[in-house]
Amino acid sequence: MIKKDFDSMRHLGFLFDGTSREIKKAVSRGVIENNEGHQCNMKIGWLLGYLDRQEDAVFQKDLEKTLHLPKSTLADMIQELEKSGFIRKVPVNSDGRKKQIVLTEVGKKFTNMAEDQIIAVDEYITKGISEEQIELVVEVLEKMRQNAMNYKSYIDLSNKEE
Repeated sequence: MIKKDFDSMRHLGFLFDGTSREIKKAVSRGVIENNEGHQCNMKIGWLLGYLDRQEDAVFQKDLEKTLHLPKSTLADMIQELEKSGFIRKVPVNSDGRKKQIVLTEVGKKFTNMAEDQIIAVDEYITKGISEEQIELVVEVLEKMRQNAMNYKSYIDLSNKEE
C-alpha cells in the first residue's frame, strides 16, 4: 500500500472547523458591537434563545437534560446570566425550593438582537449562492454528519484501495 501525502490531501474536517469558527466570530463581533458591552459566548446565546422559545416553565434540571451540560457548568452559566440581568430565578408557590428560570426583558432584547445578527451573517455568507446550491450543501453536510456519527474507529483501513 502506498501512503498518500497527507499535506496534499483535502481535509474536509479542517475546512468545516475553520468555516464554523469564522462564522461564530462574525456573529460574536456583531453581538458585541450591538450589545452595550455585554459579553456572550455561544453556549450562553443558545441557552437564552432556548429560554425565549419555551412556553412552559423551565427549571435548571430541565436545562441539564435538554442542553446536555454538566450541573456545575450550567449553574455557573445561570449565575452569570442572573448577575448580568438576562434571567431571574422565580420561586414556585408549591415548592419554595424549586425555582423557575425566567428570561427578563433585557434577556429578551439580547436574544432578539443575537438572532438578528445570526440571520444577518447567514445572509451575508450565502450571497451569490443560489437556493438550490444551499439546499445541496445542507443535504451533503447532513449526510456527512450522519456518516461521522456512525463512524467506528476500529474499521480496518488496511484494505482500502488507492
